[in-house]
Amino acid sequence: MANSDLVLAGVSGGVGNGLAWFAPLGTAAPTDAKTALAAAYKDAGLITENGLSKKVSESSKDIQAFGQGAPARTLVTSSKTTFDLAFLESNLVSLAVYNRKALGSLTADATGAIDFTEGVHQTQKYSAVFDVIDGPNHIRMFCPSVEVTDRQDLSISAGNEISYGVTLTAYPGSDGVAIHTFMVLDALKTA
Repeated sequence: MANSDLVLAGVSGGVGNGLAWFAPLGTAAPTDAKTALAAAYKDAGLITENGLSKKVSESSKDIQAFGQGAPARTLVTSSKTTFDLAFLESNLVSLAVYNRKALGSLTADATGAIDFTEGVHQTQKYSAVFDVIDGPNHIRMFCPSVEVTDRQDLSISAGNEISYGVTLTAYPGSDGVAIHTFMVLDALKTA
């Protein structure tokens, strides 16, 4: 039976509309879709209206059998999940992530001045949480290890916002988990 209450939309993010949260690698994982995150998770601020895009790239190999026109089996040889988003705010979290800096490594002085350098490619991994709320429905994706593996060009033009677009690759931990998804779907409640 069709249930339109199970048609979800990207209405808002978590606390304060936070869609993307970052913490140092190894920060305690959330345990459900709604509980407040550990204090080490920092809100990246406003995200462009394109929100979050989860992409899956997979490769496979067909095993052929003599006399069969279709594969006898297909083996998935690789599977990679990435998240695309673009930060709207020029804050200490978004600037650190976009520039592959450790969280907390960028600071502003009393005048609001910030400075940092760019040059040789840097590698920085984070724990990340993506929160989506649609009324009573919640989706939370926890990634124990993500890394910025691509960045959009920084475009500055008259009358347009400056955004910091990144692609984050989710890496599996020693337990094989790259993404832990928690969902609360109000229409499925039984109590």
